[in-house]
Amino acid sequence: MDRQRTRSAHALTLAGPALLLGLALATQAQSSSRLPLTATRYNVPLVEAAIQLQREQASLKAEVVALRAELDDVLRQQAALGGRAAAIQPEIERLQRAVGLTPRSGAGVVVTLDDARLPAGAPPRAIEAGIIHSQDITDVFNAAWRAGAEAISVNGERITSASACVGAVIQINGTLLSPPFVINALGPRDQLYAALIDARELNDLKRRRDAFGTGLKIERGDVLEVPAFSGPIKIRFAQPTS
Repeated sequence: MDRQRTRSAHALTLAGPALLLGLALATQAQSSSRLPLTATRYNVPLVEAAIQLQREQASLKAEVVALRAELDDVLRQQAALGGRAAAIQPEIERLQRAVGLTPRSGAGVVVTLDDARLPAGAPPRAIEAGIIHSQDITDVFNAAWRAGAEAISVNGERITSASACVGAVIQINGTLLSPPFVINALGPRDQLYAALIDARELNDLKRRRDAFGTGLKIERGDVLEVPAFSGPIKIRFAQPTS
């Protein structure tokens, strides 16, 4: 009888912590299920505040694009009146196109990068290899430029000489991006496609795709859209005109 009481006491003693642990795990799982993808992927502190700031930034960048479009209209109206403005307008438009301030559309290739779908118990080395890093995205940019790309964007962000792809939490033009990363590269479609599928290009990505399931898909595209650059323009040198 005493032995049964002792067993019952032990069972009740263990049941309390087990119940509390179960409630804690359930609460954590429920909270995690409500977090956005960036939170579960990167485990970034204060991620909800960061995402709110990103929304505000996106709104401001859209406003910048709209104001630049209004300025372009004013310049075109001035050029229509003739004189000096009309003479320099073609050069202004050429420079805007060269630095990515005008949207582009046309044929090219679409490269989609995504994290591997690995189980939670996978080895750390496999998980690390299965994640898309900023260097992977930069490698695609460089390969596309070498192959003759004329304009590139990733997840709606135009890539220019002022762009930067940095960090474990991938940011481009100051905007936080989440996978999948869809890269549009405009230019000679077949030439771009042949270069990117060549075994000598993107070989690390292709190796990790085959070994760990890292997402890498290269497709031809007939009508691709690349938006205008919406980030700040940093002027390093200037020369006054007479």
